[in-house]
Amino acid sequence: MPAGSREPLFEKLRDRDAVVRRQAAYEMGTSKLKEAVRELIAVLADDASAPVRRAAAEALGKIGDPSARGPLERALRGERDEAVRAAVSAALARLGASTGDYPGILPVSEE
Repeated sequence: MPAGSREPLFEKLRDRDAVVRRQAAYEMGTSKLKEAVRELIAVLADDASAPVRRAAAEALGKIGDPSARGPLERALRGERDEAVRAAVSAALARLGASTGDYPGILPVSEE
């Protein structure tokens, strides 16, 4: 992804509209945008919208940066939304977490 097209994604990740934020997180994951890891971790921890947090978790799993493992583990312990928990579990599995490391983690096949 060209550098000039990345900045609008970062702006969209801070948009007031949850649908826009969710789409930005999805695109960051699809593009495997390593520069977005810090922002996606913040979204996972703080966004009020469960679908946005889910998209951030999915994106972190697709990007595959090991620095996301700790924040994903914290999210798994604190998240109440089951869909978000499932996405966090899948992201941890993509990062190499064993199914025995965390209750509820299922193996994830690569797309």
